[in-house]
Amino acid sequence: MDRPPAPPEPWSRLWSPWAALAVWGPIAAVTAAHYLTGHELHYLHDIFRRLYYIPIILAAFLFGMRGAVAAAVVVSLVYLPHAFTTFLVMDPAHGIEKVLEILLYHVVGVVTGLLADRERRERRRAETLVQSLEATLEDRSLMQQELVRAGRLSALGQMTAGLAHEIRNPLASLKGTAQILGDEIAPDSPRRRMLDLHLREIDRLAAILDRFLAFARPHEVTHRDSDLARVVDDVIALLEPQARRQHVRLERVPGSLPPIPCDPSLMAQVLMNLLLNAIQAMPDGGTARVALRRVLRGPRRFAGIEVTDTGPGVPEDLRDRIFDPLFTTRPDGAGLGLSLSARIVEAHDGLIEVSQAPGGGACFLVLLPEGS
Repeated sequence: MDRPPAPPEPWSRLWSPWAALAVWGPIAAVTAAHYLTGHELHYLHDIFRRLYYIPIILAAFLFGMRGAVAAAVVVSLVYLPHAFTTFLVMDPAHGIEKVLEILLYHVVGVVTGLLADRERRERRRAETLVQSLEATLEDRSLMQQELVRAGRLSALGQMTAGLAHEIRNPLASLKGTAQILGDEIAPDSPRRRMLDLHLREIDRLAAILDRFLAFARPHEVTHRDSDLARVVDDVIALLEPQARRQHVRLERVPGSLPPIPCDPSLMAQVLMNLLLNAIQAMPDGGTARVALRRVLRGPRRFAGIEVTDTGPGVPEDLRDRIFDPLFTTRPDGAGLGLSLSARIVEAHDGLIEVSQAPGGGACFLVLLPEGS
């Protein structure tokens, strides 16, 4: 987006200490030298007349057209009595020479002022172009991250769906066979306990397969303007008893956002996965905070849901893999919570970022595009 033209320098800057030192002080010094030098030293008066150009040019560089013209006018006014009257000492130069000198003061002031203003406009235009390029590059980098992650998750989803379907049929056969065999075993038989354990493990595997299929299936998102603050409050209220049992304090940082087009039930699932991940990362207790804030990525504006904890954090070499299915750092983890969250956010055309929290621990940032 183009910037508006730079406003002219305010008149008040012409009376600043810096202007007094660089412009008005030299003009006063040259004027004093003019008036206090005898008329017989004409070569010194020639030098003093030329010295007036220096503060005029400095005023143009420092304050633009206004400064240059103001300096030229002041120089003309203080030089006129010395040029055409016998006040103290008259400049011994010819009259036409002094008139031309005064005209040149104004010509130099206008020309240098125009050049200085044009240079400022060009510099401002160049700064705007650099900022635009930086924003474009940042947006391109963000889009590349989104495409890479979306491609990886899509490929993993297809592979996961194929494996899950291949495993589900024989697993159903094993369960059916076990149930048939259960009819042949007496309830008080020692073998009944082994059969019940067998059936429970089959049910556990079936539940894991359902989670794999939930990851593999594209999520149908029902966009509607939603209050993310209410989603956050509901999820915190739901998880607070479990967090309290593990000596984890859930905090909601004050703040809200305008309604965001999203599926509130799916976003609640994402936030629940992130908070459960934070709670499990702090077995000895700690604090998990949720904050809502606006985030700018290049020219794109996002609504951000930030979840931070005081746990050990995520090592930098694992941050690219943490959203992959089956990847987990916990022995009892299935490695599906974060990958499911990434798939849901991807279905919203958003992105999840992970980084180190300012005070240590992990920081997960969910970015959702703001509505138009």
